[in-house]
Amino acid sequence: MAITSTGFQTPATSRVGLAPSVYDKVLLIGADETPLLTLMGQGSKVTSTKHSWITDTLAEPKKNAQLEISDFTGAKKSTKQELSNNTQIFTTEVMVSKTMQAVKTYGGKELEHEISKAAKEHKLDIEYALLGLGRDSNVKLSVFKEPTARTDSSAAEMAGLFHYVAKGVGAFSSGKRGNVLAFDSTGNWQGAATPLTENELSQILQQIWDSGATPKDVFIGATLKKAINKIATRQFGNDKAINTRVVTLETDFGKVNFRMHRFLSKKYGLDDVLIAGDFSYAKNGLLIPTTIEDVATSKTAKQKRYYTECSLEVRVPDAFAIGVGLKA
Repeated sequence: MAITSTGFQTPATSRVGLAPSVYDKVLLIGADETPLLTLMGQGSKVTSTKHSWITDTLAEPKKNAQLEISDFTGAKKSTKQELSNNTQIFTTEVMVSKTMQAVKTYGGKELEHEISKAAKEHKLDIEYALLGLGRDSNVKLSVFKEPTARTDSSAAEMAGLFHYVAKGVGAFSSGKRGNVLAFDSTGNWQGAATPLTENELSQILQQIWDSGATPKDVFIGATLKKAINKIATRQFGNDKAINTRVVTLETDFGKVNFRMHRFLSKKYGLDDVLIAGDFSYAKNGLLIPTTIEDVATSKTAKQKRYYTECSLEVRVPDAFAIGVGLKA
């Protein structure tokens, strides 16, 4: 009888002894450096290079008063929508010479050190893609780009979170692009930034609440953290907790966790951005979970490669809202 991943027999009471996924281990390395990926967690198994899912919305409330005997109209139509993303291949390579494997180095063995460092770099590359960064020299175009399919001569690129939160709207109108709210002077993420206060924060969270979801987490960079500190100080007084990486505030919509994100900075062109939502509605779907494999080489060195093929899945775009054009 074949040994399988699920089968067991007496005296065993469960299937044990399976090695944990490399992906699970990689998630634990430098978790605070990739907070989006860590908070989203792993999605459902992806089975195609083009990954699709169905989302739906609730109808707006309306007056509903009927006669005791009334007719069945049956006028309601389906509001389901299909969303899709392409899987993107991520690789991070390590090569250490035979000499460097043999000699003593500070910090331990060189190969193990490089493998650990590469795991962090691999995760950061995935986090970078989750935000739609690096796809255009203009960050404000890059983050909204649609997914692109692979060809024989070009790699596939998945769309990031902004693309789905924009809900298919191609440009800002009256300060909105789907659930992306622009607070700058021109209302299109091109003008002078507006100070972030309780009013702007409430508008962003209200957008999620009005859609039927509950905002639970907010990602900000170091610049906008100063504004949140001011709000926290007014709420708590002189509280040391406001200087921590995660601040929990009472809002009109319940408790919300404010989390720091390194990519929401001037370096990446996103220092004026605040991302809010219920991140249980976004997942990183895996077509090929992270593996670390030996790569054959004729060189006098040892080569290893991290490999992941995955796709961002935003199951309910209305569970998110993004504020842009903000300052402390």
